[in-house]
Amino acid sequence: MNKIKALIAAFTLSMSVLPSFAATDEGNFAVYGWGARDCKTIIALLQGDAAAQARGQLAEWISGYITAQNRSSDSVYDIVPVKSHYALVSLTQSICANNLDQSLEGVISAIVQNFSTLKLSTESSIVTLTYNDQSVDLNEATLRIVQDFLVANDHLDAAAADGKFGPQTAMALERWQEASGLSPNGLPDIVTLFFLAQKLR
Repeated sequence: MNKIKALIAAFTLSMSVLPSFAATDEGNFAVYGWGARDCKTIIALLQGDAAAQARGQLAEWISGYITAQNRSSDSVYDIVPVKSHYALVSLTQSICANNLDQSLEGVISAIVQNFSTLKLSTESSIVTLTYNDQSVDLNEATLRIVQDFLVANDHLDAAAADGKFGPQTAMALERWQEASGLSPNGLPDIVTLFFLAQKLR
């Protein structure tokens, strides 16, 4: 778990070198709502008395941000592979905890940039993957990307990369997760997809 926190912290701190697509030469642009707050404020809200309400509002803000990215990006149907924006709230909270001075918009931008290696150019059916009494929702196309990655890294036999989730894929994913210092749950959860996306960059 410490390795995960360290990698997430290092990722976020590096986001300042991402290219800016803002209107001014200095990279400035107007930010509204939750995105204008810093991570210290976000953490306080997510741990405060109205934490459930804050999580819901932040999930809605993230959903709107991703929708805008999908609409404004060429050849993109969905720029992030994560179907639960509450899972994105949890990831954001982990990153913000290590980078209190960063703006929320900057953190979400960096997360979206990272996940963009798993973007979809067309619609793909969502399937529920279940393994060891845990489940995640994922696009079939994203599952295929995960399988191809596992094949390329010698964790899965090519014949098993059929776009369907079964025990061979789950066990191959467990092996990769364990080798990468992640929790080996055999599912392409948000943390697994986050690090897999980094490897695909």
